[in-house]
Formats: sequence, structure tokens, C-alpha cells
Amino acid sequence: MGPRTRLVLAWALWLVTFGCCAAGLLVTLAITRPLTLAVLGEGAVYAFFFVLGFATVGLVLSLRRPGNPIGWLYGAAGLAWAYVIPVGPWVEKLVREHRPLPFVAQVVVASGDLGWAPAITLGITLPALLLPNGRLRSRRWRVVVASSVTGAVLTILAGPLSPGPLEEAGIDNPLGLGGPAGKVAAVLTIVGILLHWLSLPPAAVCVVLRFRSSRGVERQQMRWVAAGVAGAVAGLLLSLPGGLGLLPNYTSALVFPSLLLPPVAIGVAVLRYRLYDLDRVISRTLTYGLLTVLLGLGYAGAVLGLGRLLPEGSSLVVAAATLAAAALFQPLRRRVQQLVDRRFNRRRYDATRTVDGFATRLRDQVDLDALHGELLAVVDQTMQPTRASLWLRHAP
Repeated sequence: MGPRTRLVLAWALWLVTFGCCAAGLLVTLAITRPLTLAVLGEGAVYAFFFVLGFATVGLVLSLRRPGNPIGWLYGAAGLAWAYVIPVGPWVEKLVREHRPLPFVAQVVVASGDLGWAPAITLGITLPALLLPNGRLRSRRWRVVVASSVTGAVLTILAGPLSPGPLEEAGIDNPLGLGGPAGKVAAVLTIVGILLHWLSLPPAAVCVVLRFRSSRGVERQQMRWVAAGVAGAVAGLLLSLPGGLGLLPNYTSALVFPSLLLPPVAIGVAVLRYRLYDLDRVISRTLTYGLLTVLLGLGYAGAVLGLGRLLPEGSSLVVAAATLAAAALFQPLRRRVQQLVDRRFNRRRYDATRTVDGFATRLRDQVDLDALHGELLAVVDQTMQPTRASLWLRHAP
């Protein structure tokens, strides 16, 4: 494709996906009753952090790295999640009211139960096999690609024709075929689902093997991917209590922002944007997270403690607790930053200690040759340049 064709196609994928989300919002506003903030919030989180998230990462990668297929796969994955959004509320209303379904609604209901298969193939399996440069590790991995693609195609084509109940809609498949044709469709659907899920473990193994064999820039790219996957797993674990009813339901919405972390991390890796800032990102995230928790606990403790000493309702309680938290912010931040850097950003911690030690010795150093050698040694330890030299200007 030429540059203009790629530009038009990339923007077309994103605009169609965005249009599906916007149309879904308009349909929801028009026919959903009762229309609550919870319904709107759940739809907005799903659209912005998941559907449009994948589509936007795909758009950026397609425009900046058009030769890498990962961006195009993400754009297609966003569209695969979004195409049913405009008619979803309408179909749900028809099913809830036990009204007859038009043909379009029948297609949406029949394909909805298995619509996740092509989206997962496009957004997870194939990008995992192509990380980070858009090429397979070797020709042997083509078998996994063929398995994933074949499974997704069989699932999306044969699934809507398989007879039986639909779990999401709670009704029998309106497009299910009877007799031998229905049995063949059911068998093909099962084969497609098996091929689809069997391709995911090898894709994960491919990422691990790529990480272990990577060096240099590719190593930094795979570290970003690993950080994104770790964040997604953490988000999934945090959302489980909400999904099981142990915590408020809104906590289960954490699953959508967390699932966006891997594509964002992969986008950074593919674009090679600030690759070497990963340690800094992790360090700052942990530092300010711990700092927020500690200051919050200290603030609550100060309010409760001073509330017992001062009259009830006194504004001095809040003022004193706020001043105490402000006074503790900088000392506590420095201490927490040192602890986090020691564990998660060791290179920065060691470099800081080296520079501090050199600054201390510099006060007593009078030998110019010794200072020259020690300064170059410090630069080598902290910056690790390929070559370093020191020029001195003689006094006139």
C-alpha cells in the first residue's frame, strides 16, 4: 500500500470504531430505561479504556510504524469489539421484552456469544507472536498463527449456525440449523474454539522465549511488554472481588483499564519511545502510591487523635492534620524514594551513592591526576559511556 492508502485505512478503522461507540451511546440514551449513572459509567469505561483504547493504540502504531502489523491488528481488534455496540441495547431490550427479533438482531444475538474469538486473536494472540518487530521468531511459529486464525474463522462462521441455547441472551439460537447441517456447524464450532484456545499457550511461550533471548534495545522493549502484562494481571486480580460480590460492583470495572496496559506498553515498545525510562516509571509509581497510602493513614490518625483532644467540630483538627501531612511530605517522599530505588531501581540508587561519595571525597582531593582518574571512573560507573575523556583548560 502507498502512504496515502495506509493513512486513509488507519483513520478509517479508528473512525468506524469511534462511530460504533458513539452510536451505541445514542441508542442507549434513546431506549434504555431506567437510564442510570451505573449503566452509562460501565459503557463509558468499556468504550474508552477497552474498545477505543485498542483502536487508538492501533492508529498510532499504524501511522508511525506502518510496516509493523501489530498496529493494524490492534485497529482491527478494536473494530471487532465495537461492531455490535450500536445495536446491543436494542437487542437486549427486544430479548428482555420477549419480542420477535428482526434478522439483524438475530445475527447480533447469534454471533454475540462467540464474538470474542476474532477480537482475542487480533488483539492478543497474533501480537504476542509478532513482538516486538512484527516478525515471527521462526517459520515454525506459523503453525500457531494458522491455528489461531483458523479457530477464529471457524468460530465466527459456524458458531451462529450451531443450534442450542445462547448464554448471553438466554434464548435459543435463532439462526441455528437443524438436522445434519446443524451437527456439522456444532462440530466445526467446537473445533474452532479448541484451535483458538490451544494457540494461546504457545503465544505466551513465544513471548517468554523472546524475552529470554533478547538483548540490547529488544530487551528494553520486552521489559515494557512484561510490565504491561504484569499490570494487567494485577488489575484482573483486583477486579475479582467485585465480580464475586465481595466488594462493590464498580471495582469489577478495573478489568477494562487493566486490559489496556499491555497494548499501551507494546505501543511504547514498538515505537521505542523512552524505552529506558521503565525503571523510573515503576519507581515513581510505587513511590507515590506508597506515599499516598502513608500520608492518608497519617492524616486519618491525626484527625482521630486530635479529635479526642480538641472540641468536637473544631476546624483546628483538619488544619493541624493538613499542616502535619504537608510537613511530612518531602522527608517521607525522600525516604520512600530511597527504599523503592534500592529494590526496584538499583541502577539509579547505585549511581546516586557513587556521585554522593565522589562529592564527599572531592572536598579533600588536591592531586589533579588522581582527580582526573576518579572523575572518569565515576562517569563510567554511572553513565556507562562507550568512551569518555576529560579536557582541562590551563589558566592564562
